[in-house]
Amino acid sequence: MTKDELDRLQGLPIVFYDGTCGFCQASIQIALKYNTRQNLHFAALQSGLVEQLVPQQLVPDPLPDSILFFENGQLYTESEAALRIARHLNFPWSGLYYFRFIPLSFRDFVYRFIAKHRYRIAGRNEACMLPSPEERARFVAY
Repeated sequence: MTKDELDRLQGLPIVFYDGTCGFCQASIQIALKYNTRQNLHFAALQSGLVEQLVPQQLVPDPLPDSILFFENGQLYTESEAALRIARHLNFPWSGLYYFRFIPLSFRDFVYRFIAKHRYRIAGRNEACMLPSPEERARFVAY
């Protein structure tokens, strides 16, 4: 990816997701449907874009294998990422953002439990989902 392309992506809110996780892919489908402002963009973690786009000091080591959200120069993980993504969705999904009043340690505990069992909940895919032609413009990397 060129420097100009990376500079353009810096200003976009980008959801990084596990492209082989059925639960993650279902979540992305919800985000595509209920983000009517179409301001969210998406990239599979497997694309390697997070390592190119996000400043090294912000990237957790090891890189989580579930969901990350990059917005306004900040990288959010776990429950904080999920709730910040929800803020970009239409009602009732946007209301989930107000769960931020719950202590972060408890939210992340619940998030980690679901993340740990996500393959049992929704299965695993060998390949990332293929977006429709209309959705493809919102995917910055596959």
